[in-house]
Amino acid sequence: MFFDNIIYRGYERLLTGEVRKDRIPRHIAVIMDGNRRYADRLGIVRNLGHTYGARTTEWFLDWCWELGVKQATIYAFSTENFSRTSDECAMIFDLIIKKLDELIHDPRTHERRMRISAIGEVHLLPSDLQDAIRRAGDATRGYDEMYLNIAAAYGGQREILDAVRDMAREVRSGELHADDIDESTISGHLYTNGTLIPDVDLIIRTGGDIRTSNFLPWQANGSECAAYFCAPFWPEFRKIDLLRAIRVYQVREHERKRAATRRIIDMLAACGHAELEDAIGHVRRAISRKDTATVAGN
Repeated sequence: MFFDNIIYRGYERLLTGEVRKDRIPRHIAVIMDGNRRYADRLGIVRNLGHTYGARTTEWFLDWCWELGVKQATIYAFSTENFSRTSDECAMIFDLIIKKLDELIHDPRTHERRMRISAIGEVHLLPSDLQDAIRRAGDATRGYDEMYLNIAAAYGGQREILDAVRDMAREVRSGELHADDIDESTISGHLYTNGTLIPDVDLIIRTGGDIRTSNFLPWQANGSECAAYFCAPFWPEFRKIDLLRAIRVYQVREHERKRAATRRIIDMLAACGHAELEDAIGHVRRAISRKDTATVAGN
């Protein structure tokens, strides 16, 4: 065991050094799957699985801060989770309330200037949980160094549907013209409107399932985010799992840039000499007009 710990710490330091040499994702979203299966495997009550999962969430926030991740969104409770037994739902709600109050009084929250907010149909949640969400939001309202979004009573399709309904109401009232609706308009009507980084760079799912379960479909697809699926249940998730996920994101970023470069090269190769000279002339004239406008403005 002692030797294993030495190997683990060495590997963690190696991975940390590697990922720090490249771009760190700004916004990571996590589907924290496997709490109940973890408890079943250990032969303990399922409530403890959720408790151990909450402990991992605390560590995850520490790791994100250490690595410079600006925003984390955690899938705490989906709209589908309402189908679970009333006892399990009540336990999860109580646990979220407890953890929110702990975050409010945790010095790290304020040292990091971490803003806490909830996304989803919060009005469907019990009133005491809504109060806890409000307390956390009020206590961290002015912070802007790190953002924690807690997805509770959240469903991705419902989020888009609510955005469409809001825009339809604004069109009917004359506040919005239908022809003006574009991607940014839709983003501005989502639950994540007002967060630091609406689009997701990396989605992580634990527990072995290879699906995103209706989680942030617009924010993830719009940014062509990376996805990392791993076998450990959420209570087993370690820092090296996060580092591996970030490494997958970085590899994808490199591949995307290489593909863009190849397209530019192919495009230039497809152009004739005269076409290239014409394109260069357009660019030079545009730069000249911009410089002239800048001088006139001064």
